[in-house]
Amino acid sequence: MKWFSPAIIILSLTILGGCAGPQLTSGEVSAPYTNLSEELQVGKILHLPTGREFTEEELYDYLATQKVIYVGESHDSVNDHAVQLKIISAMNERFPGKIAVGMEMLRRPFQADADKWIAGEIDEKEFVRVFSKSWGRYEYYKDILAYARDNKLPLLAMNRAKSQMGHAKMKKMVEEAKEGEMEVPSEMVAAVEKMEEPPKPYEPQLSEDDPYYEEYIGAFFKGHGDGKPEIARMFIKSQMLWDETMAEMGAKYLDENSDMKLIVLAGGNHVRYSFGIPRRLFRRHPAPYSIVSPWVVEYPEDKKDQLMDVDLPELPLRVADFAWGVDYEDLEDGRIMLGIQIADSEEPEGVAVMGVLDDSAAAEAGIKEGDVLTSLDGVALKEVFDLTFELSKKDAGTKGVAKIVRDGEEVELQVSYKTLDHGKED
Repeated sequence: MKWFSPAIIILSLTILGGCAGPQLTSGEVSAPYTNLSEELQVGKILHLPTGREFTEEELYDYLATQKVIYVGESHDSVNDHAVQLKIISAMNERFPGKIAVGMEMLRRPFQADADKWIAGEIDEKEFVRVFSKSWGRYEYYKDILAYARDNKLPLLAMNRAKSQMGHAKMKKMVEEAKEGEMEVPSEMVAAVEKMEEPPKPYEPQLSEDDPYYEEYIGAFFKGHGDGKPEIARMFIKSQMLWDETMAEMGAKYLDENSDMKLIVLAGGNHVRYSFGIPRRLFRRHPAPYSIVSPWVVEYPEDKKDQLMDVDLPELPLRVADFAWGVDYEDLEDGRIMLGIQIADSEEPEGVAVMGVLDDSAAAEAGIKEGDVLTSLDGVALKEVFDLTFELSKKDAGTKGVAKIVRDGEEVELQVSYKTLDHGKED
């Protein structure tokens, strides 16, 4: 019996759960009285139950009546995050000191770090280090997190720990494959057995009685696992556990903070149609809620190849309460990169250069394979994170100074910072 690659499974779960990157072509989801493909324009806000257009102030006044506000996103959409910040700011102006922000991007083990960030006990660099371990690129959330810190808005870490997710998924995958009489490579079985099992987390109660949820989530996994239903079921349960965990964290916070309102920021597929986080949180803590979905009106031609080819089912449900039309824009084309492959170096302490791309900023500066970067513009580099953090603050066209160690000698090089159109090297 043919076995499929675990990398495909993990990649699929990451793409779906996080909704990273543009995933859904705009206008393919129908709603009562509203055809998003025809009626939604950039900057336009539609109330989907009626098709009525709202101004921003009308939307904020409406949301002010809700206990929980869900704002979906594609994680790499700059304008989705701009909508989120507008809503957070508007609610904080109306209810100062009574707004908390729950984030899928913050995993539960990092709650203490989030608290320290809001309290001003750690600086931006240290928080970016934490955020990078919890999620990924900080720049997309920088303005939201800065606003939360400046206004002392509590941040709620809603997501499961990575180690728990990874071990649970791999172990479950092997167990269910065996039960389905599928061949499992011995090396995979051995790898799972050797994995250090984390302390068993409290598992939330699963609500598995939603056929629309299963149909919608299952659509993303067609084509994986050789079409075997037991594998699709595993995918769906993994997503369900993810949603239940975040719902439970939100409900627990509201139970313990009855005077607060909660704004939840999560990938679109966690909040659309209500059957992800919203319904599951409501089951635990019944309180009024609304879903706002930033909706990309049209993707640029050079980004359309990133859209997932998914045949989504037509569901007799509203995708959200409000759709807010936005342009698609990401930060990928603006990233400052030296164009080098890198690794931590212990002796000398710094960042080891493992390779240099042709025509890159590093090549133009004279940086070579085997060099060790020790400082950038006067800031000591002790590990890879130090370099990536410093580069995140640079602007294209500006110049700087890099110090390297080459063959035991310290060398100072002039660097012209620029973006890199090809490759994903730092």
